[in-house]
Amino acid sequence: MSSSALAEAEVGPAPLLVTRALTKRFPGVLAVDRCELSLQAGEIVALLGQNGAGKSTLIKILAGVHPAGSYHGEISLGGQPFRPGSVAAAEAAGIALVPQEVNVAPDLSVAENMYLHAEPTRFGLIDAPARHAAAQRALREFSLAIDPRTPMGALDLAMQQLVVIARALSKKARVLILDEPTAALTDHEAQRLFGHMRRLAAQGVACLFVSHRLAEVFAVADRIAVMRDGRLCGVHRTGAVSRDTVVGEMVGRVVAGTRPAAVASPSHAALEVRGLVVRDVDPRRRPLVDGLSFTASSGEIVGLFGLLGAGCGEAALAIFGAWNGPVAGEVLVGGVAIGIRDPAHAIRSGIGLMAQDRRDTLLLDHSIAENIALASLARLTPHGFLDLAALRRLAADYVAQLQIKAPSIDVAVGTLSGGNQQKVQVARWLASGARILLLVDPTRGVDVGARAEINALWRRLAGEGYAIVLVSSESEELVEACDRVLVLRNGRAVSEHRGDDLTEERLLRAAAGV
Repeated sequence: MSSSALAEAEVGPAPLLVTRALTKRFPGVLAVDRCELSLQAGEIVALLGQNGAGKSTLIKILAGVHPAGSYHGEISLGGQPFRPGSVAAAEAAGIALVPQEVNVAPDLSVAENMYLHAEPTRFGLIDAPARHAAAQRALREFSLAIDPRTPMGALDLAMQQLVVIARALSKKARVLILDEPTAALTDHEAQRLFGHMRRLAAQGVACLFVSHRLAEVFAVADRIAVMRDGRLCGVHRTGAVSRDTVVGEMVGRVVAGTRPAAVASPSHAALEVRGLVVRDVDPRRRPLVDGLSFTASSGEIVGLFGLLGAGCGEAALAIFGAWNGPVAGEVLVGGVAIGIRDPAHAIRSGIGLMAQDRRDTLLLDHSIAENIALASLARLTPHGFLDLAALRRLAADYVAQLQIKAPSIDVAVGTLSGGNQQKVQVARWLASGARILLLVDPTRGVDVGARAEINALWRRLAGEGYAIVLVSSESEELVEACDRVLVLRNGRAVSEHRGDDLTEERLLRAAAGV
């Protein structure tokens, strides 16, 4: 799209933030290429693009992560040149960034995390009461019933994300930038966030947010900006563009709908869960999962859905033997009760788990080959010595099968895109011989194109006889991918949906109890 066309698309008086010919290079990579984008006060703009399109680099430039001098081009804020040398400088000027990955100090309290490096002081000392009061006020304004004294590590990933967002909202920013803000949130929490974004927009704050969830983009954004190969290739008023057009611009070709055809009827029950009860370490609290029973047959994709605290993720961890608290009930594989005690036992029983946070299961500094082989080491060490040649053959085979995009099997997994990192996790379990896959938010943080590819992979694996349990906080993903979905509320299964009954609206209504 030409600069003149962009100028026509971005109509409106006195833009608050403007980039002109913004260009950022890394060694061998042109990450942002002459980007020209404007944000007006009081509008919400969604920034879309596949992984590697340049979105993260662009917002990091605006937020001061990549300081002035490390890129070419100009930025203006409020009509004045804007050249932040750091994140702190950008925040002082009125730009606040909520990053995609939640990086917190788990041993510090919520209040200490919220005001880290920005502590209120009195007589040259940190004013702890003032910090507590400020955190309590910010949390209350964001409708979070959290004690600021709670250790950050005691909160789950979704609650940590909400605290980070509340911290950014408390800064009274003129421009709020959110990178995948709902990736760890349920639909209910996401709607709460959108409400705050709309209120901020009504107060004149410009919101720029990166998302791979088209449903939320079309629900909340005033405009949509699409990046591909470092360039801004389309800017649209949301009401004047279709989803297929936006996805086509992202991937560089015309696309059709992504919902796969249903697989053939599933065969025997591969996984049975009977009366599963999962408790917190504090036995006085109500069970996180209370009497859950379900089956997943070979060739079937079964979804688990619920609002925050419903117990879906905890159920998957317990089935895999990875829950730290008390667990009761039965888990059967192929009709045989196995009494899973720990993840190693689950792996021997043919079960694999993809955790919600890739960092919990992938060794990002290690190679693709090492990560793929991690669950197959016993087979690769037949005589007490690791068979490196067999390891490399195994890894290369699954890289080819799953079309993992990487220069070689020796590159660090942390250098891959989110979608390819997820494929490495899948390759690990396929290589281990697992026939039952527990997937917890497997497309979190991956782009639309990669998400469609990954969902197609689930369908292909189901067609090959794998049993898949898909836990997702995103109703749209479950409707696209699953044969049937169980809805949990307060730890209990309250409904099951399949066929014409499997819609986003019905899942959300059942989860909310309305």
